[in-house]
Amino acid sequence: VKDNWHKNCVTQTTSWSPCSKTCGRGVSLRITNNNKQCQMVKESRLCNIRPCKVDITKHIKPGKKCLNIYREEEPHNFTISGCTSTNTYRPKYCGVCTDERCCIPYKSKTVEVDFQCPNGSGFTWQVMWINACFCNLSCKNPNDIFTDLEQYHERGEIGN
Repeated sequence: VKDNWHKNCVTQTTSWSPCSKTCGRGVSLRITNNNKQCQMVKESRLCNIRPCKVDITKHIKPGKKCLNIYREEEPHNFTISGCTSTNTYRPKYCGVCTDERCCIPYKSKTVEVDFQCPNGSGFTWQVMWINACFCNLSCKNPNDIFTDLEQYHERGEIGN
């Protein structure tokens, strides 16, 4: 009976939410029923849009005002609560602009990263992997659900 139910399941998955932090490690969430039980569950993944302790403006080429992608020179391990990734990574980050524009992820995917802890235990986390970023003038707070309403505030009420 469960197999028949799963065959009738229409998979529904929301988009990933914006990262909870604009720099440093944050969390992104989504809801999906893409599982054997066909039940809605919340999924989370780690995200890091840009490092907080790096002055990315130093990497902008002369005559330019933006750097849309920043990448560290050397690969490194990720760490979470003293546990270290079993592989090294050289992730891409969104850059910065010296004018009014802001850079946000445009294309990303989710990768699974394995971690090993000093006590011998291990775990796997889903991590946002940035492929491309887009720099634009529309610099809203990505976690403010009311920002899209601002455009309607300046218009009068629309009559029937």
